[in-house]
Amino acid sequence: MDNNKGAESPLRVNVEGGELVIRVGINRIDGHDYHNEIPSLKFENRKEWVDDVKNEIEREEENGQTPLNKMLDNAMKEALEQGSLGVAEDSFSFMGECDECGNDCVPLRHTRDGAMCKDCV
Repeated sequence: MDNNKGAESPLRVNVEGGELVIRVGINRIDGHDYHNEIPSLKFENRKEWVDDVKNEIEREEENGQTPLNKMLDNAMKEALEQGSLGVAEDSFSFMGECDECGNDCVPLRHTRDGAMCKDCV
C-alpha cells in the first residue's frame, strides 16, 4: 500500500491546483505513537473520534479564530521572520505601532529608521 495515501499516511502539506492542502491519515491521530503528550488511546468509534478532532480544528472562538487559522497565522509570521524570498522587500510584513507617527495596529515594515507605516515610509 502507498504510504502517502490512506489511514496510515503521514502528515504532509502540498500545493495542488492553487490550494494549500494539508493531509494526514486518520490512524496518525491515534494517540501516543505520533503525539507524545497524548496517552495511547482505545476507540469505541474511530469515526466519531476523527470527527471530534476535526470539529476542534474548526472550532471558532468568540473572535472568529480557529486553531487552523492560528496555525496558518503562525506559519506565515515564521516565513516572514525567516526572510521568505517570495515576499517583496518593500512589503509591509507585520502589525504594530509605527516608530515615526505612533499609530498602533497598523501594517508596518522594518526600515533602517525603525518600524514604519505606509504614511511614514
